Amino acid sequence: MHLDLATILILHPLSLTVGALCFLYLRFRSRRSRGLGKMAIGSLVLAAASVLAGASEQGVLAYATWTYTTSIVTPIAYVLMLAGLTNVVTEDRAGRVWWLLAVPALITIAAFLTEFPLVREYRGAVFLTCMGGFSAACGALVLADPKCQTLTSRYGLAAAFGFKALTAMATFGALLRPDVFQVTPAGAFLVLILCQFAIAMFVLILVQERAEQRLIALTETDSLTGIRNRHWMMDRLPRQAASGSAYVIIDIDHFKQVNDQYGHLAGDAVLTAVAQAMTDLLGEEAILARMGGEEFGLYLPDTSEVSALQTAEHLRTRIASLTIAHEGTTIPVTLSAGVATAPLPMSVTQLIARADEALYAAKRSGRNRVVEARFDAAAVEGAAAFDRNMLTESFA
Repeated sequence: MHLDLATILILHPLSLTVGALCFLYLRFRSRRSRGLGKMAIGSLVLAAASVLAGASEQGVLAYATWTYTTSIVTPIAYVLMLAGLTNVVTEDRAGRVWWLLAVPALITIAAFLTEFPLVREYRGAVFLTCMGGFSAACGALVLADPKCQTLTSRYGLAAAFGFKALTAMATFGALLRPDVFQVTPAGAFLVLILCQFAIAMFVLILVQERAEQRLIALTETDSLTGIRNRHWMMDRLPRQAASGSAYVIIDIDHFKQVNDQYGHLAGDAVLTAVAQAMTDLLGEEAILARMGGEEFGLYLPDTSEVSALQTAEHLRTRIASLTIAHEGTTIPVTLSAGVATAPLPMSVTQLIARADEALYAAKRSGRNRVVEARFDAAAVEGAAAFDRNMLTESFA
């Protein structure tokens, strides 16, 4: 199917308008996604510039009118697109990119001083440089992934901007060396149309993908302390604990007394401070969760008895050194922990039960201490054999 330039110049603003409508739809559906309004305005400005170019092809507008108008507004539109995309990707203000408004300002001054918009080659060179440069910047911004989120849609979005930048480069080459770069205006605009549709589609997917990740995070995060919850922990635990894996149950000592003496707001402050201190010590990648009330769980998948005990002891001493102040009162906090390290493969349920027994032993011994669960070798062998028999029967 052959499309002439006039038809392409109708489809091009249509693709930009569709993109703008997608951005506006997302803007009103997702209040947290800042910058979509700027992207919509930028797309509409580019669409209007494309309409002016199409109208000139029909002889509706004077040559000077559309060339000057498009040469001035097009760079502004690309600055808006980059600023809006910065908002969307970083979910922060785009203040650091507004200095790029100096680009359209300089182009405007140059347009009136040199009258370059009246010369097709110069006008095309400026237009393609802006399109290629800003598209490449948008693609690099998306690939940089400043929020470190696992959003697979960003690769498609970056590719769409990349193809747009490559199209601009190829077309620019055709202006300089038409004998080397065989690019027709209709072909270039057709690629741009596909890129515009792809950009709108992948922005939509990215925003939706991020919203889904937030929803999942809400179901897996303890709303008070900000660390993971029991649901997340149980989902991460294997059914069968490997030899050398450990489970630690941590309990804040006399927490009920904290609530009774200082109030529940003080209790909340204690829980939050303890959770934050443990996260700082263990790192964000630790399999740590608030299991309910004042109890926390920690799973160490590849460790040793000595290492597991050391980790629990480090947590105990760190919490004991905390200074938690509430309404001018310092609240002393300690914790007790039970540690169970699997000597042989066993069910994780059994491992947790033994850690729970060790925790109660720590409480009976006076609290503010770490107790290790002791495994009877014969009992462990019997439990392992029972698990193997059950597994064999389930597949029989």
